[in-house]
Amino acid sequence: MKHHESKQPASGRSGRRSNSRAVGFPTPDQIRYSIQQLVADEEIDKAETLAFEGLSAYPENEGVLAISGLVAVVRNDWARAVDLLDRLIAIQGPRASDFTRMMYARARNCLAELEGNGLHAGRHDLAAMPAQGN
Repeated sequence: MKHHESKQPASGRSGRRSNSRAVGFPTPDQIRYSIQQLVADEEIDKAETLAFEGLSAYPENEGVLAISGLVAVVRNDWARAVDLLDRLIAIQGPRASDFTRMMYARARNCLAELEGNGLHAGRHDLAAMPAQGN
């Protein structure tokens, strides 16, 4: 009985070439479905790990980018969500869905708010510390 010859995908290959993957390596659709299941089961850390692995294997796959962007949104990782959804919209161009554009706008707004309020809240925390000791 002959075993498959390679267990790892060839490096440097485009995420769109599913026929270049090793036997037994999950397809982009399998990765997307598995991430959806993990999120539904509230296994967000595992979903994030699988999203990183999926993006490593298929960096330009629209399905993997979309689900990975949503995992970033669920985790409130706004910088990552902006990056992933921006990449997805760049690939899809005018085909990008209204939902994708809405999630991208939400992530950008949340990131801007976080960055803007982060400095503001820090100043307030420092100013409030002496009053807390009284």
